[in-house]
Amino acid sequence: MSACGHLEGIFLNTTFIRAGTLAALSMALCGSALAADFFNGFETDISGWDAFGGSFNATRVSSGTNGITAATGGFYGQTGTAATNWGGYNQSFASTGYVTSVDIYLDMNGGYNNDTRFAYTSAINKSVAAGGGHLRDFVFSGGFYNDLGLGNRFVFSASNNAPGWPQDPGRDPFTVSTTGWYTMEHSFGIVGGVLSVDMRLRAAGGALLHSWTLSNPADVAANVGGNRYGWFSHNQFGTLAIDNSYRSSPGAVPEPFTMGLGLASAGLFVRRRLKSGKA
Repeated sequence: MSACGHLEGIFLNTTFIRAGTLAALSMALCGSALAADFFNGFETDISGWDAFGGSFNATRVSSGTNGITAATGGFYGQTGTAATNWGGYNQSFASTGYVTSVDIYLDMNGGYNNDTRFAYTSAINKSVAAGGGHLRDFVFSGGFYNDLGLGNRFVFSASNNAPGWPQDPGRDPFTVSTTGWYTMEHSFGIVGGVLSVDMRLRAAGGALLHSWTLSNPADVAANVGGNRYGWFSHNQFGTLAIDNSYRSSPGAVPEPFTMGLGLASAGLFVRRRLKSGKA
């Protein structure tokens, strides 16, 4: 069996691997990404993260730069307030919905000041029938804290506004305290005729750490378009390391453990470590 056939067999026979790894392997072995409408792991360029005239470009660096090993492969990206268009804006909403995702490296020993923050958003467009253009942002608000005797940690919350307050008690804040790669994932779908977005924070191996679901009754299906941008709209850290960015319209292989809207997020997004132990 060819390398491409073997890789597809792994996927189709429910030995799922994390989407970034699958896409990276597929690109390396087969020349294209499986089931991904857009993927960039920064192995060759910053395509998709150079879509706004240079003002919001990511940069590409070798694994090991600043002591950070890439999440996968030999390179990763750096962002200040970088943005991607996920390969192009869309104003049509896929019947299965879509998912956007990016890996981010969180360093608990970076020497940051208490309450240093960033905001990362994945935005969606209005439909053509609703006039097109921007509809709404879905924002991960992240911040570094070392106060209250609780040690070094990052806290996340989710909202529709940037930069937001990571520790907002009304926004279900969640804390991580281990240095490493994490995934910020948005799953866009229609539930009960209204846009509903599951925002998921995952560990490097793909384990779900926490999720938030945001929905506004005004965002009826007829008014909802497709993807807009992914954007680190606010960043007090100077630079942050990112990797394995993708947009994908899920469909064929359902997640075995997820119900409701999550069923739209195909088995592509069930993440497990490879047998080698690498993410």
